[in-house]
Amino acid sequence: MLMTIFSFINVESWSNAAWLGYGFLAGLVVALAVSSHRWLLLYLFGGMAYWLAVEVIQNILSGRAMLMDLSEWHRYVIAMGISWLPLAGWVLYRALRYDDVSQTVSQQRELEAAHYIEHTPVYDDDYQPRFR
Repeated sequence: MLMTIFSFINVESWSNAAWLGYGFLAGLVVALAVSSHRWLLLYLFGGMAYWLAVEVIQNILSGRAMLMDLSEWHRYVIAMGISWLPLAGWVLYRALRYDDVSQTVSQQRELEAAHYIEHTPVYDDDYQPRFR
């Protein structure tokens, strides 16, 4: 049954070293999944999803007539650049929005400070405390 399920990756031609290596890798992933560091799997799967997105973009670029003359390496570089565009847009958005956010935060701090001024004593300029 396993040979039927994994027939698309040609399991029957694997050597003993391949079985050992992939079994060790699967065991490590399972051990990580049951450990307290299972959050590391999110980085693993996130990296796989990112590279899958780069692969999809590269395959789309390979179908374009004007980019067919480029080497596969150049198409991967272009695909990675395209995949970074949303990150660059988000950083630019945050940088442009930062002034508004900082003004809002400073206004809120001023309001809180004004609230506490009412409860502090106000002295004249020539006030001298009795204790030294």
